[in-house]
Amino acid sequence: MGKKYLTQPKVRERYGVSDMTISRWVKAGRIPEPALFGNRNYFDEGELDEADRRAKSEYRRARAEPPKHTPPHLQNSSK
Repeated sequence: MGKKYLTQPKVRERYGVSDMTISRWVKAGRIPEPALFGNRNYFDEGELDEADRRAKSEYRRARAEPPKHTPPHLQNSSK
């Protein structure tokens, strides 16, 4: 079975974000870089699915860890 590619408008629709956000996510490594075919960006759907699974896993791991610090407004509440 061949790879399935999504155009940038389809990726925009998938996540409900702007083109600028997609560009920022690519630059930050949140989603993989698109393939460029004839002046159009095409995103590998399998790679996007994997990036989503990785982000979800990282989010769950971060939520399971205790906070790394206490906000200042809560530090002296025991007095």
